Amino acid sequence: MASTKVLYTVVVVLLAALLISSTFAGYYLLQYDTAESNANTYLAELKTVQPTQSASVLLDLGNGTSHWYNQTLVQTGSNLYNATVLVSHGDINATWYAGYEEHLVTGIDGIQNSATQSWFLWTYAASSGWAVASVGADLLIAFNGSVFAWTYCDFNSTTYAPDCSP
Repeated sequence: MASTKVLYTVVVVLLAALLISSTFAGYYLLQYDTAESNANTYLAELKTVQPTQSASVLLDLGNGTSHWYNQTLVQTGSNLYNATVLVSHGDINATWYAGYEEHLVTGIDGIQNSATQSWFLWTYAASSGWAVASVGADLLIAFNGSVFAWTYCDFNSTTYAPDCSP
């Protein structure tokens, strides 16, 4: 008899926990959908007011040749990968990884990654200068005044840190 009461109590507690966690999950989903909808509405409104953004992109080919593409016009909401395709006239090699929603760029302007050299992506901030990007080109949104660089150079085989900077 006592074990039946304990079993009944455990079942009731588990059902209550399931109900509470389902309620929180549903609330989270509702909040996420609302935020996504608001962001899409804002982006659509921004595109009608300002259909393009102006970003600058540097391509450092690693052989002493650099090309600046200053104030490159891209569609509002475009990312750096799109801007790179634009400035390189489509001469870019990349593999799409759906799980990360990112391209892995392995070549630009006919220059391919090798065992000792690779393309590195940089962001620029007036207050701190150049920094290796912490995310890939698909996650960097091009906006008015943004400055990015791609450099091709050697890297440390232990840390994979680039041996160059823009």
